[in-house]
Amino acid sequence: MSGYAASGSSQPLSVIERPPSYEETEYRRSHGRDSDKEPLTPHEKSNKKPSVTSRGTSRGNISLTSQLSSASSEPLRINGLSFAFSSSALPKGNANGSIRKPNGNGNGIPEELCPTGIEKYPPQTPTGELDVANIDEGRGAWGHKAEFILASIGLAVGLGNVWRFPYLCQKNGGGVFLIPYFIMMVIEGIPLFYIEFAVGQRFRRSAMGCWKKIHPALYGVGVSCMVISGILCIYYVAVIAWSFYYLFVSFTSTLPWSPENCNGWKEYSVFADKCKQNASDISSCTSKNLFPQCCVHDPQLYYFYRVALDVSGSIEDQGNGMNGKLVGCLVLSWVVVCACIIKGVKSSGKAVYFTATFPYIILVVLFFVGVTLEGADIGIKALFNPKWERLWDAEIWMDAAAQMFFTLSLGFGALISFASYMPLKNNCVRDAYTVVLINCGTSIFAGIVVFSILGHREFVTGLSVTEVGGGPGLAFITFCDAFLQMPVSPLWSILFFIMLILLGIDSEFGTLEGLITPFYDMKWVKIRKEYFTIILAVVMFLIGLALLSGPGYYAFQMFDDFSVSLPLLFIAFFQVVGISWVYGNDNFANDIEYMTGKRPYMFWMICWKYISPLAIFIIFVANCYKLVMNTPTYKAYVGCAQQAVPFSSLSPGTATSTVDAVYPGWGQFLVFIFITISMVPIIGFLVAHLIKNPSMWTAGFKKRFTNLIEYYPDPSSKDPSRRKNDREMEVDILKELESESV
Repeated sequence: MSGYAASGSSQPLSVIERPPSYEETEYRRSHGRDSDKEPLTPHEKSNKKPSVTSRGTSRGNISLTSQLSSASSEPLRINGLSFAFSSSALPKGNANGSIRKPNGNGNGIPEELCPTGIEKYPPQTPTGELDVANIDEGRGAWGHKAEFILASIGLAVGLGNVWRFPYLCQKNGGGVFLIPYFIMMVIEGIPLFYIEFAVGQRFRRSAMGCWKKIHPALYGVGVSCMVISGILCIYYVAVIAWSFYYLFVSFTSTLPWSPENCNGWKEYSVFADKCKQNASDISSCTSKNLFPQCCVHDPQLYYFYRVALDVSGSIEDQGNGMNGKLVGCLVLSWVVVCACIIKGVKSSGKAVYFTATFPYIILVVLFFVGVTLEGADIGIKALFNPKWERLWDAEIWMDAAAQMFFTLSLGFGALISFASYMPLKNNCVRDAYTVVLINCGTSIFAGIVVFSILGHREFVTGLSVTEVGGGPGLAFITFCDAFLQMPVSPLWSILFFIMLILLGIDSEFGTLEGLITPFYDMKWVKIRKEYFTIILAVVMFLIGLALLSGPGYYAFQMFDDFSVSLPLLFIAFFQVVGISWVYGNDNFANDIEYMTGKRPYMFWMICWKYISPLAIFIIFVANCYKLVMNTPTYKAYVGCAQQAVPFSSLSPGTATSTVDAVYPGWGQFLVFIFITISMVPIIGFLVAHLIKNPSMWTAGFKKRFTNLIEYYPDPSSKDPSRRKNDREMEVDILKELESESV
């Protein structure tokens, strides 16, 4: 075959006339032959040898023609069309690497012969060579690499960096917590982040498409990623709605959670002042301590539960029904999220320039304000003061591993989707290092900011910084109290909640992208992406309304405590095992070498094959044991012990105004559903594939576990034939495109 031809059959048709190639033009010019129509002699033709190459390869020009000839006598088929490549019949590339399009004279490749789903004019180098690494499959791409990095940082850096890491650090021995934290970053965080970036970039698909390509039995891993992303999107946006509400009410001269806004404050303050001046005034001190209004005893906690959320007394109590003000905030939250993602990476790529960077500006401002406050040193010392004996406590290692895993947004499939929009030739390894280190650095920096402000609160009020909790309570209760002790308190409240909103939106639309992308990669949806995004947002909004009712906060706790933790560990375990033992470390290393020009370090390959799966398995088993040994509970607001009329049927009131309540029977059933719904697809597809292909499983296990070479971190180090060069990798890529079209 002497041409570049395509047809609907398995055999190529005829040679397609094409304009002279770059080499021909240069040859004619250098030999004084100006006419393009004057044919070259056979001797002259033999002196020019254009080839099909991949841009950026370190191995020089690669002839795909010879490779295809040696690999198969059949022409390449893509999307039902048959292609035969020949060095003498490649379409001409312009100086900028693009392809000259067909004109009225029939030069170039006819449009009707271009494969569907692949760009009509495949990318070429200036010498007219097919650029395999930059074939556009019509999925879209980031406008600039900075957009990809910022989006990944925005996805990874979320609310947990602000309200969970500082709490865990203080709880687990201060500065000594950083030791297991960084160890887990090395053996768990970076290896798994590395995998997700590399897999997405290599296979150019969402999580579902990638894992199906790696092995059909792992298709359930992608489905599980979709399920857990959908669950997270539903309840995570509720926190954004709360933040919007707190932002709006902060635009006032006096913050609404100030003690002065409580009913009975004037009367209470009289007793409090007398008791403070004379502690022996038993009557005044007793009246102060037994004052029946809960708001005056803890204004910020009362405001959060009774005013902002308007919670009921238990998960079975409907309370006052739907919270109208939060419904409006939820609508606004979804509008903002949809606006950021409506055009896919084209719109989210532009949004991240603001949403991913502005929180750091606010964090820096709060840092300089916080460290200059009186008593800031109290909080910073409490954060970093090491308690070396805690290193021998297993709980500190469990907390470090769990925090490292969840703070990087591993297992949701969003990172894979983000990486799938990057060029095939990109240093994804460096990108993974960058995002992980920035994320961990942000956690430490945010911890300093948080505890410097809480140290000032202890200096002013005497409330110990060591009694601080994590989660929403830290952001919406403890911090709100701290703002009252700062000058121009509304300003700091506004900045803080803007930061929370942006951190939440970044994580939300990143996770939503990971949910939407598979619908188009798997061709389940045909309508425009803008319409489908809006439809999906409306459905999730309607489901999320349940979280804004009287018992909605207790349902939120059910989502937050049980729907994500264990399933993410389960997904991650099968991801790392799927890469290292099913796909093979040697194949994965070949992919990375082709994309980056360098094989991964042996340490990472050891982590993928042994260390990371073992660490995840231990954490998973420990969490399962903890769950089985303890009945699921939620934290219910019951009111203060001084209240005259009980607020909840669970308790007449407590000193902390909350109790740990056991979920009713139907609640425990929902907990079981939330835990297992994201795990079932993995198990289901594995079992289904085993039943349909028992011989394949038998052969696979025999191959992997009876051959000693398979136990090496990189089997190709002992069997060099397993290592592929760029030429062989490009044939694999083109064959993948061919197989997808069948």
